[in-house]
Amino acid sequence: MPYIKKDQTIFIANNGKPIYANVNKVAFRKYWGKKKDKTGKMVRARKSMPYALCEVQLSSDTDIPLKSEFTIAGYMLRHVIMGGEKILTFDRKYIAEFADEYGNEWVRKMITEEYWKEGQDDG
Repeated sequence: MPYIKKDQTIFIANNGKPIYANVNKVAFRKYWGKKKDKTGKMVRARKSMPYALCEVQLSSDTDIPLKSEFTIAGYMLRHVIMGGEKILTFDRKYIAEFADEYGNEWVRKMITEEYWKEGQDDG
């Protein structure tokens, strides 16, 4: 899993209709997982997964307009050198979760909450 930073470029091949996006913020989503304790027994523990909150900058796909927001989990990305610049790309088997698609209310909620938290930290 690559290290995700703000203002990194993400390239999505999208079946011949490339999409370039920019990472606006990195958020962490907490979930319950399992890990070994000192005795070697598996116990329930809180874990955290990094998510990149992104915005489309350039799109060849007419279904995905500019300024669309989406999230992508950190494990779905990989580093690639393209044109002398290090960018993040998707493995071809993964898809992005766009906030404006039907059934992705959780994406819009996550993005809104992260920007709200950021506003609270500034004040």
